[in-house]
Amino acid sequence: HTCALLSDGTAKCWGYNGDGQLGDGTTTNRYTPVTVSGLTNAVAIATGGWHTCALLSDGTAKCWGSNGDGQLGDGTTIRRTTPVTVSGLTNAVAITAGCSHTCALLSDGTAKCWGWNYFGQLGDGTTTSRTTPVQVLGLTNAVAIAAGWYHTCALLSDGTVKCWGRNNYGQLGDGTTANRYTPVTVSGLTNAVAITAGYYHTCALLSDGTVKC
Repeated sequence: HTCALLSDGTAKCWGYNGDGQLGDGTTTNRYTPVTVSGLTNAVAIATGGWHTCALLSDGTAKCWGSNGDGQLGDGTTIRRTTPVTVSGLTNAVAITAGCSHTCALLSDGTAKCWGWNYFGQLGDGTTTSRTTPVQVLGLTNAVAIAAGWYHTCALLSDGTVKCWGRNNYGQLGDGTTANRYTPVTVSGLTNAVAITAGYYHTCALLSDGTVKC
């Protein structure tokens, strides 16, 4: 599925809707954009595997769609076909969604995550799934965050990157293939200015206009 944030703070989505990830109150697939019901004041949007989340201008977030692992953050595992508020999340400045987990960057440079945690992708030192946000342990000075399918990475203010979660193909960049339940530093990466995470890989844009993956 795909979603677009509009200039008036609303959003539209289209595509597969079997879990309500389009947010229009139905589970009907849509071949053209439909409005996300009741969503206003959105400033960013992120699509996960079968769920969607939006960051609001007041630093809170709303999510909708599949919720079997708590990835909507509302304290339940109930599927939602319209947006629900992420419990206890404030001061968020960015949001990202993976397969079945979601993370938010906070204004103080820390991050919180929620949802499926089998590979440690929530970064709280456990493999326990969470239906409400938990703090990513040991992460400070983060300026951007990106969720892959089963892992998460954060760009730090000094141009380095830390990652956590599944690492079967080395997507955490620490020179191993060991899963990590708290953030580890990406080896030899400096001067990064942006990051993105895919299914089983991660890439960083560097300040000189080159890229490392």
